[in-house]
Amino acid sequence: MSSHHPAHVSVAAHRAAIEELLGVAPVERVPLDHRACGRHLAADLVARDDLPRFDNSAMDGYAVRLAPARGDRSAAPSATDDTAGDAAGDTAGDTVGDTVTPTQTFAVVGDVAAGDAPKVAVGPGEAVRVMTGARLPEGTQSVVPVERTDAARTGPAPGSVTVTGRVDPGRHVRLRGEDLRAGDLVAAAGTRVTAGVLALARSAGCVEAELRARTSVAVVATGAELTGPGLDPGPGGIHESNSGMVAALVEAAGCVLARVEICPDEPDRLRALLDGLDGDPGVDLVVTTGGVSAGAYEVVRQVCSPLPTFDFVHLAMQPGGPQGLGCYGSTPVVCLPGTPVGAFVAFHVLVRPGLDRRHGAPAARAGRAAYVGKTRHTRAGRVQFVTSVLHDDGTVTAPDARHLTALAAANCLIEVPEAVDELVEGDLVVVHPL
Repeated sequence: MSSHHPAHVSVAAHRAAIEELLGVAPVERVPLDHRACGRHLAADLVARDDLPRFDNSAMDGYAVRLAPARGDRSAAPSATDDTAGDAAGDTAGDTVGDTVTPTQTFAVVGDVAAGDAPKVAVGPGEAVRVMTGARLPEGTQSVVPVERTDAARTGPAPGSVTVTGRVDPGRHVRLRGEDLRAGDLVAAAGTRVTAGVLALARSAGCVEAELRARTSVAVVATGAELTGPGLDPGPGGIHESNSGMVAALVEAAGCVLARVEICPDEPDRLRALLDGLDGDPGVDLVVTTGGVSAGAYEVVRQVCSPLPTFDFVHLAMQPGGPQGLGCYGSTPVVCLPGTPVGAFVAFHVLVRPGLDRRHGAPAARAGRAAYVGKTRHTRAGRVQFVTSVLHDDGTVTAPDARHLTALAAANCLIEVPEAVDELVEGDLVVVHPL
């Protein structure tokens, strides 16, 4: 680190320090397939082909070319015009009560399936059978769904087909380039690649995209009291949960989980572990939990504070006040507190924004909601983040429960400013969705 933080720093200052530490991920050109989903574009994605590539049918049915009206060989017939042309052979109507429903009969001169190149041009009063997505032959003006004809839905194409009802030019026709033209913007830099973006890009001929590389993260939970899954914690131990929780948060942030480790409060063990992680080219970032306070057995502080590249501070924030960050060798390390709620809140408030910026993701936006519930007293002089529940009606409540029970129920964090010492029902509060 180029400089040390003061003993007490603001949340914003420490968040900015983490962003500076993490920097921006390198750009890589990767295939546009399902593995690109969830990542963010590092450059604009531009269509390589028209979409659609050609005029095509939006329905299974018959692509028709209308016969000109009598007396005007250039005009298409109107289904309501009693003089509509007979170049197709017949134009008639069925009588239902006092209403005459027009019909037209077309000579069928071809059959085009999706993927076929049409081999015929279509003259006035003629039609070809087409499937959905099939390229329309030259001369066709409209597609009539098979349901509006007297033709069977399967089997060979008939020699002629009779259409019931009005035939309007342009109906059920997808025109070349009506969605995108080659060179048009498919998605701007910073856009998250979703299944929909992937479908649009691939349909426009895109095969690769420039994306920010995914950050490879190792998670290290420290503490002599931590006991792995399924083991007896003994009289003074606890069931370890931080490693799994932070690993889940890392993956939810779009990172690759490189390793997950649990380390006791033994400096030599932690030093050896960090040496190995620093030498691993597959690790871009280490996130530790625990060992950052001012106690006698704070192993992360003991190992890293002598290094000139590290800072340990206490933020004006609750929970998650004790924090550290720096470089171990050439590897960035972010040090979170050891309480599960403190680590959870600190990751969301401090680490996730830095990872989003590194990956080119837009900054998350906080919302506002009306607080509902009994008056809740808070500690002035520090920003508080309360694990809370945002409801469908736009109100937010803070569960009256123990720390981890409230964490499990939470879908947001309420941010309580430093100057506020209580929440009263009806207060408009800042809400950070989780």
